Amino acid sequence: MTVKQFFHLCADGAASKGFILSEKDFRTAMNIIAVCAANSAVTVVAFCLEDTHPHFLLFGTLADCVLFKQMLETMYRHYAASTRGGELPFDLDLEIYPIGNDVNYLRNVAVYVICQPTKDRKRIMPYDYPWGSGSLYFRSKRAVPVWFCDSEGNVSSPVAFGKLNSLVRREMLHTRKYTVPDDWLVADGILLPSNYVDVALFESIYQTYNSFRVFLAGSRVKDDEIRSKMAEERGVQMEDLEARQVCGDESNALYGTRNTRLLDSRCRIALAQVLRRKHHLTYRQISALVHLPETEVGRSVAS
Repeated sequence: MTVKQFFHLCADGAASKGFILSEKDFRTAMNIIAVCAANSAVTVVAFCLEDTHPHFLLFGTLADCVLFKQMLETMYRHYAASTRGGELPFDLDLEIYPIGNDVNYLRNVAVYVICQPTKDRKRIMPYDYPWGSGSLYFRSKRAVPVWFCDSEGNVSSPVAFGKLNSLVRREMLHTRKYTVPDDWLVADGILLPSNYVDVALFESIYQTYNSFRVFLAGSRVKDDEIRSKMAEERGVQMEDLEARQVCGDESNALYGTRNTRLLDSRCRIALAQVLRRKHHLTYRQISALVHLPETEVGRSVAS
């Protein structure tokens, strides 16, 4: 499926505790997101980082969004392993699911993404939270971006990435494989979200300031609907031994063999659909069991 659409990308907070342990981790995660945005075909519409997990609203094809997800996972895992003695105290397995055609649901998800800190009872509003894109939307031209201010309230001017020395640039990117445009702006060591977040697309979801205000208020019912959809799309993470047994049983019943490597692609896709429909396994687990790329599993299950 090559159609571009909105996707919600997020992690299970219970499984990814320890994702962020310090301000350095927040800064690194912000810059890794920038690198992923600069080197993918995905449009980042909104995002928010919390110490336990991230949330994103993306626009693009399923294949491109999955590649963005995998790049983000790989880069942050590598960073975390290199700074925490080689062991990861968390499981950063991001889940991605389509928003669908319900405009009101899309509006609910968009504010859900940027309001995570406030919903989690942090004493801060989305437009003052530095580890996300909430400071960008429906703002006056007089508003100073939150990243321009240090902890003491001192305001600094951004500089172009290309004007930084090579060591600083390399330390910011955390990769030798990718880079970002030289004209992207940096403030306080952060590649600014305004370089890559599509503010106009986010604002077009609501169209008016008042509509945004209404949805920004949210409600427990709306939040529960989103959490329910997340749980449904996430699927059930069985123990590997049990999942292999289930997959083998279904494969044997359908095709007379428990070895899915012997199946052609058409049969593997059909088996993937059965595993999702009957057993609600996650896309990641199905991908490993039927030996298909996660993007192909996502397309086949959604079709």
